[in-house]
Formats: sequence, structure tokens, C-alpha cells
Amino acid sequence: MTTVVRVRGLAFETTEEDLMTFFTGLPVTSALVVYDATGRASGDGFVTFADAEAAKSALGFNKQHLGRRYVEVFASTAEEMTSQANAAQAAAAAQETDAVIRMRGLPFDITTGQIVEFFDGYSVTDGNVTLGINADGKFAGQPNGEAWVQFASQDLATAAQSAKDGQSIGGRYVELFPSTAADRDSNSLKADSNRPKSWKGGKGGGAPFGGLPPMLHAGRGSGPVVGGSQAVKIRGLPFSVTEAEVAQFFAPEIPISPAQVTLTRGPDGRHNGTGFVTFASANQASRAVDLKNRQYLGSRYVELLQETGGGPAYGGLGGGPVVG
Repeated sequence: MTTVVRVRGLAFETTEEDLMTFFTGLPVTSALVVYDATGRASGDGFVTFADAEAAKSALGFNKQHLGRRYVEVFASTAEEMTSQANAAQAAAAAQETDAVIRMRGLPFDITTGQIVEFFDGYSVTDGNVTLGINADGKFAGQPNGEAWVQFASQDLATAAQSAKDGQSIGGRYVELFPSTAADRDSNSLKADSNRPKSWKGGKGGGAPFGGLPPMLHAGRGSGPVVGGSQAVKIRGLPFSVTEAEVAQFFAPEIPISPAQVTLTRGPDGRHNGTGFVTFASANQASRAVDLKNRQYLGSRYVELLQETGGGPAYGGLGGGPVVG
């Protein structure tokens, strides 16, 4: 019998010491938290016990809480544990050679030219930029607020990420992550299969007005934003929350796309409990605050604060200057 169990559903901040402590009373010899290629915890871990009987007893911890989340525990093998660890290391090694940066939180009408200008001084051209689009769902074939940028060297990519992460482009705060050519190409292929012929996005192309999600049309060129910003800051988010879960939080009263959500992260790449949502108008942003401030999202109640100008999503999708 095996002496290894796999634990799934870990909070991103879970440490190997937390894993070992979770199985109090059982003879644990080692624990491993699996990280993805960006250095973020994947939500999976492995624990090795002194004998097979202890590993069997560990299955009784299935669906118990480790910290703020309940986790799944099931039998595994040393081979699976090694395979998972090696895969993460290989992906991280690929990032060190591909010199690709992934951008998240971009305006839906971003162009490759704006991204080239954003990376002025880092030898980026239009041909180095791949704009992301949604591969499926309601907004299939439309811009998804992401892009991949190929740099001439890993040193340039690392320097660009360090200098530009968290800065504003086209009125929105953006995040930069190490990525790979495989990640870029995989997303491009998925999107191509669902891209409408009328949309000219993707590599080397911009997104026309008609390519924007319908709910965002009102935010473009609609004149001054009176009384506040289209951006809302959310504090107190669960660390494991996703963009899709934040979007669902506002449904059905205010339907938004996950691409309108930006989750902020600390220097270690982990989500820090704060995010921003860019709404179609300042009025919609204000209504969101009225409806959802201090409501529960998952296990935590969250605070919503409407930005007043100069924030990460200032001006939304180009709806004019913020007044008042």
C-alpha cells in the first residue's frame, strides 16, 4: 500500500508546515505544496507518512477544514508526487527561456500600438504582441483583457515586468506575469476556433468598437463621468477567489464579464484580498456599491469603494474625464 496522500483545495497561502500540522496525531515524514509555473500555489499538496497504515488513516481527514477551506484527501503515490513537482519545475524553467510576459486587466479596446508604447525602451514591436480573446461563453471571440508580449531576451522580459507591473495603460491598472510561448499559443488556438470573422483582434490587430461586449458600449465615448469613477475597489476578498466568482457576485442585478475584474497580487504573486471592477458607467458603479457593499462573497464580507479619479481603472473604457 502507498504511504502518500494527495490533498486538493488548499488555500493559496497554505504552507508545508500547515499540511503537516493538519494531520495531527499521524506520523508525517514530509509534505509538499505544488506551485505552478508563475510561483503561485496550485491548490494541491502531497503528504508522505511513515507507513501505509497511517496514510490510510489520513483519508479520514477528507472534507475537513484546513484553515478557512475544506479539503479533499485521497490516496496517491510517490510517482505522482514526483511527477507533479517535476512538471512545475519544467514549466518554471521554460519561462526562464521563452522571454514572454502575460498582461492582465487591459482595456477591451486596447491596441498593439498602445502596448508597444507602454513598453517603450524594451525593443517591443507590433509583431511581438498577441492580444487575447475569449475562447467560449457569452463573449466568445471578443477581447478578454489579456495579451502576451514576446521580448528579445529573458533579461529584457524580467526588467520590463519589474518596471511596468501595476502601472496604468489605456486607463486601467494592469498586472504582468511570466508566461511561456506554449501558454500564448494555446490560448490563441482556442480563441481562433471561436473568433467571429468580423473581429480583427489577436496577434497584430486591435479590437474595433463592435468587438466590445454589449454591456460596455455605453462606457465608450459617452462624455464625462459625473460624480465618480467607473471603477470600484473591493477589499476583503477571499484569497482563493477568481475573476469569474467576483463577476458572479454582482449577478443578476449587474451582469459583468470576468474580464472587467482585476485581482491584485503582492510581490510573491499571491492574491492579496483586493480587486478592482470596471463598470460600464459611473452610475452602474455607484449602484454596485449600494447593492453589494458589506455583502458576503464566499465566506467573507467585502467592502466596496467607488474610485474618485486617478485610481487603477480611471476613466474605464474611455468614457471621458472624471468630474467631481
